[in-house]
Amino acid sequence: MEIALKDICDWIQTEFEDVEVHDTTPDLYFLADGNTKFPFATIVTRDEDHDSSSQLNREGRYRLNFATDKETFQSLFPEIRGKADLQKASFDYQASDTFFPHPVYGAMRWVSVINPDSVWPKCKTLLARARKIRELRPNNW
Repeated sequence: MEIALKDICDWIQTEFEDVEVHDTTPDLYFLADGNTKFPFATIVTRDEDHDSSSQLNREGRYRLNFATDKETFQSLFPEIRGKADLQKASFDYQASDTFFPHPVYGAMRWVSVINPDSVWPKCKTLLARARKIRELRPNNW
């Protein structure tokens, strides 16, 4: 059974101190330590002009996105050694329950997963790292 969007939101807010959720749009932005510009994670629930490759406008679809560091990104995608490899690679940006580089921000080492289920335990570990990355680098993607 897929993890519900609300359960992910609740887990993030319970697990990490000083997290603010911006929910003024249908999408959710998780910000930490008073940082209002750079989230450590997002949940996107809809397609937009600049980001529609995951076809999130279908009922019940959402995409969890989070920052990673170089080592984590390379462990998830060993075939990607740089931006050129990322541009040449072929990922299914519509696949559920599997990690892929963020369709727009993959070059910044953001990772995505649509409707996580079996990968949820790994997501929790990666979200903890994303939170730490934002703590160490509060003012950049």
